[in-house]
Amino acid sequence: MKLNWFSSAVLACVISAPALADVVKFEKVTDNVYAFIGEIDDRTKANLGLNANIGLVVTDAGAVIIDTGAGPRSAEAIAQAAKKITDQKIVAVFNTGSQDHRWLGNNYFAQQGATIYAMDTTVATQQNMLDSILNRIMAVDDIFHDQTPVHASEPLTGKHASITIGGTTFEVKYFNDAHFPGDVVIWLPQSEVLFSGDHVYVDRLLGVHPHTHAVKWLDAFEQMIQLPAKYIVPGHGAVSDKAKVQAETGDYLKQLVEAIKKVQENFGALDEVTPSRDWSQFQHLRHFDGWHGRNVSNTFMRLEME
Repeated sequence: MKLNWFSSAVLACVISAPALADVVKFEKVTDNVYAFIGEIDDRTKANLGLNANIGLVVTDAGAVIIDTGAGPRSAEAIAQAAKKITDQKIVAVFNTGSQDHRWLGNNYFAQQGATIYAMDTTVATQQNMLDSILNRIMAVDDIFHDQTPVHASEPLTGKHASITIGGTTFEVKYFNDAHFPGDVVIWLPQSEVLFSGDHVYVDRLLGVHPHTHAVKWLDAFEQMIQLPAKYIVPGHGAVSDKAKVQAETGDYLKQLVEAIKKVQENFGALDEVTPSRDWSQFQHLRHFDGWHGRNVSNTFMRLEME
């Protein structure tokens, strides 16, 4: 059967709509706070680039999204999933970082009237690394080519900011650079929920890129973990308690930094780092075999330059 362009477009919408609606499903964390737990493998066309966690908070004044997805399609999937939880309009979104799935959906929500909140340190990285951020996500599949980057029009200043929406307080905290420069956490003191963004990885090994400063990340983590959080929604992996977060992110960062510093103090070589410590407590984490060597290499070179 030959289809004209209109029939083809309708058919494409019919086929794609259920798939879009099924990509994101929010799960309850505690009263009025929900999280979508993304896949812990790579970005794909099927997951709309959402291999990360997204937050939804229902307030008396409307719904709030924490991190907006990797573009308009994932943002739309997030919005559809939110409608299954609440009839409230999405009135605000927060960005915890600069990776594509943290903010490239901003434009979709801004067009719906939502206010975008982001720290000035976060916005600076979004702007400074824009080309590499776009190139990475657009290389995944053609569906990610439709991008209109939009930043917070009035970035939050300082290291800490408090925003109250519908009686719910959102504390935005910058402790130090983490996975990306300018990463922040969102702390909900009333519900004792921490949206850590990419300060925390569980169930999979964290990644240290050339732009990542592991010493600063460790410092940020050690400040963050002092918050009296009952529930931690990590950047990647399942909702966790402090013990799991410490074991799978904090302890790894600490051992990585200490091992490399010790080898360098003794004028040792890169290939001496991994044999110098026991890493078995981290080997169960997804992607350990692929990422650990890169983490050591990138951190070694960064600290060597200093």
